[in-house]
Amino acid sequence: MEPGVAIHKPQNLGLWIEADESSRYGVAIFNFRESENHRLSLDVGDTVNIICHTEDWYYGFKTKNHSRKGIFPKKFVCIRDSVIDSSGPYNVILPVEPPIVHEITAVLREWGRIWKDLYMHSKRTQKTNFNQIHKTMLELIDYRRLIMSKKLPLDEMKEYQQKVTNKIDMGNARLGLDLVVRDERGNIVDPLKNSTVNLYRLHQVATKRIEEERGLIQDRHVTKKVSSFNLYVNVKNFVCRIGEHADILLTLYDAKDGLFISDNYIMKWGNHGMPKDIDMLNNLRVIFTDLSLKDSTREKVFLVCQIIRIGRMDLKEADSKKQAKGMRRPFGVAAVEVTEILNGKSDSDGEKQFFIPFLQCGERDFMENIIKKAITARDINHKGQGLWVTMCILHGDLAQIQKDYPHIVTNTTAIARKMGFPDVILPGDVRNDLYVTLMQGEFRKGGKVADKNVEVTLTVYNEDGEVIENVISEGAGGDMITQYKSIIYYHEDKPRWFETVKLAIPINQFYGSHLKFTFKHRSTSEAKDRSERNFAMSYIRLMNDDGTTLADTIHYLLMYRIDPKKTEDTSRNYFSLPSTAKELRPSSSIGAPKSSLGVGGLSFNPADTFQISTLVCSTKLTHNVDLMGLLKWRDNLATLTRHLRTFMSVDGEEIVKFLQDVLDALFNILMENADSKTFDNLVFEALIFLFGIISDHKYRQFRPVLDLYIRETFSATLAYTKLVIVLKSYIDDVSSASKIESLHKIMKSLEYIFRFIVRSRDLFAALNENKEKLEFEQLLRQLFISINNLVRNANDSTLSVCETVMKNLPSIITDIITVCNPLEFSGVLVEFLKSIPTDRLVKQKMHYINDLVHSPLFLISDCRRILFPVLLMHVESLLSNHEELEICIKILSDIMDLLYNAERVGDTYEDIKTISLSMLRVIIQTVIFMMESGMKLVDNAVAVLTSILRQMTERHYENYILQFETTIDLNDFLMEILMVIEDLVRRNVYPADWNEMIMLQNWVFLKALKYFSSIIQSKFKNPFAFEIWRRIFFSAIAFLTQDPLQLELFSEVKRSKILSRYKDMRREGGFEIRSMWFNLGQHKIEFIPEIVGLILEMTLIPEPELRRHTIPIFFDMMQCEFMSLKPNSKHHVRNFNMFEQEVIAKLDELVGANRGDKEYQELFFNVIKEKCEQHKTMRDMGLKFVDTIKQLMQLLLEYRGVIKEDNLDNKMSCTVSLLNFYHEINRRELYLQYLHKLCQLHLEAENYTEAAFTLMIYAKHLQWSNNTILPYLMSSKYPEETLHRNLKERIYYDIVSYFDQGKMWEKGIEVCKELAIQYETQIFDYLQLSQILRKQAELYDSIMTKVRPEPEYFRVGYYGTGFPSFLQNRAYIYRGKEYERLSDFTARLQNQFPNAQLLKTLNQPTDDIKQQPNQYLQINKVSPMLELKNHLIGKQLNDQILK
Repeated sequence: MEPGVAIHKPQNLGLWIEADESSRYGVAIFNFRESENHRLSLDVGDTVNIICHTEDWYYGFKTKNHSRKGIFPKKFVCIRDSVIDSSGPYNVILPVEPPIVHEITAVLREWGRIWKDLYMHSKRTQKTNFNQIHKTMLELIDYRRLIMSKKLPLDEMKEYQQKVTNKIDMGNARLGLDLVVRDERGNIVDPLKNSTVNLYRLHQVATKRIEEERGLIQDRHVTKKVSSFNLYVNVKNFVCRIGEHADILLTLYDAKDGLFISDNYIMKWGNHGMPKDIDMLNNLRVIFTDLSLKDSTREKVFLVCQIIRIGRMDLKEADSKKQAKGMRRPFGVAAVEVTEILNGKSDSDGEKQFFIPFLQCGERDFMENIIKKAITARDINHKGQGLWVTMCILHGDLAQIQKDYPHIVTNTTAIARKMGFPDVILPGDVRNDLYVTLMQGEFRKGGKVADKNVEVTLTVYNEDGEVIENVISEGAGGDMITQYKSIIYYHEDKPRWFETVKLAIPINQFYGSHLKFTFKHRSTSEAKDRSERNFAMSYIRLMNDDGTTLADTIHYLLMYRIDPKKTEDTSRNYFSLPSTAKELRPSSSIGAPKSSLGVGGLSFNPADTFQISTLVCSTKLTHNVDLMGLLKWRDNLATLTRHLRTFMSVDGEEIVKFLQDVLDALFNILMENADSKTFDNLVFEALIFLFGIISDHKYRQFRPVLDLYIRETFSATLAYTKLVIVLKSYIDDVSSASKIESLHKIMKSLEYIFRFIVRSRDLFAALNENKEKLEFEQLLRQLFISINNLVRNANDSTLSVCETVMKNLPSIITDIITVCNPLEFSGVLVEFLKSIPTDRLVKQKMHYINDLVHSPLFLISDCRRILFPVLLMHVESLLSNHEELEICIKILSDIMDLLYNAERVGDTYEDIKTISLSMLRVIIQTVIFMMESGMKLVDNAVAVLTSILRQMTERHYENYILQFETTIDLNDFLMEILMVIEDLVRRNVYPADWNEMIMLQNWVFLKALKYFSSIIQSKFKNPFAFEIWRRIFFSAIAFLTQDPLQLELFSEVKRSKILSRYKDMRREGGFEIRSMWFNLGQHKIEFIPEIVGLILEMTLIPEPELRRHTIPIFFDMMQCEFMSLKPNSKHHVRNFNMFEQEVIAKLDELVGANRGDKEYQELFFNVIKEKCEQHKTMRDMGLKFVDTIKQLMQLLLEYRGVIKEDNLDNKMSCTVSLLNFYHEINRRELYLQYLHKLCQLHLEAENYTEAAFTLMIYAKHLQWSNNTILPYLMSSKYPEETLHRNLKERIYYDIVSYFDQGKMWEKGIEVCKELAIQYETQIFDYLQLSQILRKQAELYDSIMTKVRPEPEYFRVGYYGTGFPSFLQNRAYIYRGKEYERLSDFTARLQNQFPNAQLLKTLNQPTDDIKQQPNQYLQINKVSPMLELKNHLIGKQLNDQILK
């Protein structure tokens, strides 16, 4: 319970009970306004933390103001489940809700305040920003409501969270707020739970994400090379007057090549204009999968819809029972281009509907021709017929989109695969598809009058002549069928079908199967059609005699006439006949005429022709003879050598299909062949070729398959010996270019070579109780000696091989340490690094080191102790010479990021100790170099420096300090790092919106400054080192006064977040500075007045506790100077003039820079006054000083407020007050500073005469001499003038000009005369004399010839304390504007002071009026008295002169 609750508890409210942790957070649902004691007022939406409660009341505070506590009714607050967050220095009560909801709530609160400010103060040009933020806030409110409803499916929840975070991030960027740093799931990260380097990298990612959203980087969907994507199509409606059943096929079509590139999607349409299956009415969805980069770069891709009517031959004929039914006839095509959707140039979010117009077929049109017409046609007279579809791109493979879009990929969504493999073949993607395209044919009339209406029927048979049922697919979304019937073209002797079907024949039935095509004439009449029989047939086997599959090409099939009179079974007897024209050529050499070919009821018909094309998409079958020869190597050992050599030219797509079989064959050859000399090297080279394929981007997805093979299938227990020996032989022999090239390929596959070696050794050890362990280790030692020798003796020809070794050697670490001692292998890697020539392959060497950092060895403490010294030595050497900075910084970044996770890497004390001792000084110097050079990489280097300092404990600091042999060395280090810290806080290397990074850096720097402060106080006080003490003061105060720590300038949300995480770092830093000051002892006087301004700047920070504890430093400074000895004397100074002058000068500067406030004025006055009153010797002088400072601050604060207004008169009055004050205390430099400001104000008001008189005061401080001007007399307008005479001359010319513009020509003549005397009698510059005399003559002319209106003068009295202090109870004489009368002047003044009352009399106001907190104006006209100069008295003068 909070202290004091019982004391302030209202009467009769019962017993107070402490609130539970889960019910300490509430939201006000009504306004609560009561002025009684201890009541806490609430507005709707205010969030409160509840400390305790009674039956009807809560006691607590608002989250936006923890200091104000009170009671409020329970009925006015809605309690939310809460938790206590203890991650920061303070416990924070948070509502139990999804993090994204909490973020939306905080964002809306912060944006709401800014949004109101935009409305009140924004200009017209900012209205767009206002409207955009308003729109986004409404969207966020809607999203928050949806998320809070808890009704969203998981995939939609993820989608909404992504949208919300994008909108928040973009809104923050638009409003100039801080960057929000998120993890990969979109959750806000906690800086204190992340390494410094990781936080830096997350900032980079967030910045890039915002830039992408803003369009500063080219569209990611265009530039990103995706391995796989999919086109989702949803058919919303189909309108077409067919009148019969129809098959509607949707397919992707490459217009340039004239080929379909995907499966069909088939919709079975009824004769009533709806799907046959009514359940599919709103579920006509298909995903065209396996699309790849190649498909996104095709020139022209269309989504083609083919409509095939199923019914009568001719729709024009009347429908009757006499008409034959069930014939597939072409009806029309619809097509829309999708090229820009596939390549990402056109947005398609799945909501926009595309209309695809329908183009009907003509009488003699082939479907192929009508597709081309539909594609090229500009305008189609569709008469409202066509399809309405929506489309969008889904990235990833099928498994990924099923996971990401479960609402799209349902059991009713059809999957149409690509005809061919994607760029990346997935390991689990088992396919055995055969695409058959009916191309074209030519048929004689035979005994008919007209050309035939040919229908082709496709059936699949096995080797026994039995039909394989349900293996033909018309398209995705349809059922598998046993027979496929083609489109019928009416009376066409040369039909061109261009129809593709997919055959999915089980692999166990594929061998020995064949396709059979039968040809039939279809008659229009039902009776005639029933009597028609197949007139011809063709067939083709799916497998070749050598075990390979049918080639992907066009096949010219032989046509065999069927004799209807011979009815014997022809299901198998045609196997003896050639099936294709290619087979016919060899058979014709026997001598039999082609026309005599036949069997049973079949006879060869050379006059008719038929063409098909096939495409095999199978992960189980191959076309390649060489690959098949290798897989069946035992069948013919004589050809094994040839097959091993030709294997290395087989296409990778074929090899990955049979990856496991190929590996089994190769290792069986390796182990079973006695002729090692012949086959070991060939097998090894074949393995290297295979590993190279797996490393290719297209087949990288097969790496898990290879990994699985090694882990579970591989069984060659003795292979390791042969592999090591062969590998060593290749490394030892680099005598020719071809061998070097071979070794280069081998080294690229080093990882998998060693994986097989290690797995083989593990299997052998398991079977043989770890026998031959020493022999194996010796083999490895010899192998690594060979590798080291290769690198050590590198020349120009083998340099690329060495580079490849360095690139791939770290990849073997994971496996090798399972069979070797990690510590010993760490030594091997170190020796390898030492073997690399110092001046060669420097960059590659650093990448090798970086790979070692990411290896498993770095997770083992003992291994790091072996590796660290050598690795850091290389990094240190390059950084010291400013070489390869990028990779060096990356290595250090990765090391520090890794070492932050102690749970993963174990104890890191020694590691951080090694890094700090060897790298801290180097990284400091690198940061200095980068900052001076303006390198972009400096932000990463600073992150590394911050990370090192953050992860150093007090023991690390102590060890680091102990390494310095002398205090001079230690002094140099401290000076260096303190200067770096000061530079980094004064000009931060991070963007201003990287607040999390900046605050973490400050938190680390504060810890470092405190430690360095203690070191300086303990080691540099006796003997005293002034410069290092001076530097720590400068650095520490620069740290405190930096903008990112000024919490008062931030929003409530940002301020609360910083305080909950880091507290107010200024307070902690200020207390340290206070401790340092009071620890200076007798050396304090050495810092006066130099650091007076710094301390003043610190005390002006608006943090009450900091001010209270640091303002007393000023009194100590006063005492110090007061009691200090005069130079060369034993007498005390007995004043604090230096301190006083510095305070006044710095106050003027800092208050003008918007530092300080009324509270500071009062606190300074009270604290110093109290201490002065208690000091007998200094009392009077101190109290006078305090009064002076109070008066000065009053004037400065008023000046700061007035200078922002538009009232020039008030600005002038306030400036005059400051002028007079500085004149009274004899601060000439400040007096002249404000004199220039007053002159500028007169010029802005076009008071040229007053401006001239003001400059005259300044000119009086200058002499007609050639002495050098003191700094405080320099003119900002003429900074190049350094001599009195030159500057005074130029000022006089300005004065003459202003008098001329103000029509005060008489005064201008006086200045001209003074200048003329100087030119004539002092410097004898007659050219300048003639010029000034001409100007003087012009002024005389002006007196006599120009009109000079007589100005009126007014007296104004400002009475009452309601006026600013510089006006209170004072009277001023004003010169009115030209032709301005009393009424006009009074109205002008009343506009300036609308609340002022006008006194009706000219009597002196009473003291009561003067003391009232109101404003009273007394205005009256006054007339100037004309006083002629002596030489004009009694003379007759022209009126122009008198005016």
